[in-house]
Amino acid sequence: MKYFRLHNISRYMVCFLLISCGASKSDNLLNAPETWRKEVLEFPLLFAKSLPYTGEEHIRFAEGWGEPENEEYFSYVFVWILEEDPNLDAIKITSDMEAYFTGLMKMGLLSKLRFFKKLPKTKAAFVSSGSGNKRFEGSIDVYDAFFAKETIRLHVKVSSSYCTILEKHLVYFRLSPKAFSNVIWTDLEEVTMKPTCSTQN
Repeated sequence: MKYFRLHNISRYMVCFLLISCGASKSDNLLNAPETWRKEVLEFPLLFAKSLPYTGEEHIRFAEGWGEPENEEYFSYVFVWILEEDPNLDAIKITSDMEAYFTGLMKMGLLSKLRFFKKLPKTKAAFVSSGSGNKRFEGSIDVYDAFFAKETIRLHVKVSSSYCTILEKHLVYFRLSPKAFSNVIWTDLEEVTMKPTCSTQN
């Protein structure tokens, strides 16, 4: 009986977390291989409510994203499609990513029923990689609560633009534990908005 109840609680919690993370019925606007899983979330994000944005997050996960031994592990792209200009700089991106991944991994611990696990601190660092506040590069040291159960370092590229067709502000995040020289980055860079905004990236 105890096992039955725990099993049902676990299933209920996972379903609750997945359904209530701000899932949107909007179509995903990112072009990526068909084998890459897709999600669309709405702001405010349940796991990162402190992020002060209005809009959606569109995500494409590399096929091997959830497999720690796979070359594509934790490699994915997401874009924020925002109503207002986020006025990003390196400091703000650092703060946003620490809040984002801390919340995401807390949700991961809950989904695994690891209520008493102390989450290691998420640490991010970004610098501008181009003129103005349009492109950034950095890293995020984050505890992978979903798969590897250890701290990993994600290498990250961020770029922002304005889409005149959608009349929205776009912020791309491309992430992978692999160094920027790795071939996976060719695949990540090729993930862009569908034709309406492809020239605005």
